[in-house]
Amino acid sequence: MLDLPFSNERFDVVIEKGTMDVLFVDSGDPWNPQPATISKVMAMLEGVHKVLKPNGIFISITFGQPHFRKPFFHNAKFTWSIEWSTFGDGFHYFFYILRKGRRCFDDEDFIEKIQMPSISLYHEELEGEDYIFLTNIEELNS
Repeated sequence: MLDLPFSNERFDVVIEKGTMDVLFVDSGDPWNPQPATISKVMAMLEGVHKVLKPNGIFISITFGQPHFRKPFFHNAKFTWSIEWSTFGDGFHYFFYILRKGRRCFDDEDFIEKIQMPSISLYHEELEGEDYIFLTNIEELNS
């Protein structure tokens, strides 16, 4: 995802599960990631933003808590709004929804926690990708 080979505004939805987590593995202090980590994460997000159509949705499923992801997602280069939810028992996942072209520029600290239906899955079910089909994309557009 660091160099997406697609033209601009190609996709309505982009989903990543764990890619950012991998980029942060050797980042050092999570509050002050190393410059190489910052460059890779920004390259990934810039690529996603580029390939999303206007009003497209980027879904990020990650272990990364909002206070670590917000500085990247909310960079001035991006025009997306940011919403998130937490799911999982004991071991939490974060489900971010970023909507291109809907950023609130009046409040630079704006990030909204959304209320989503509880997803109760066993860890084994999360290992496969079928749980993604439990997400209703049309519901996200409302």
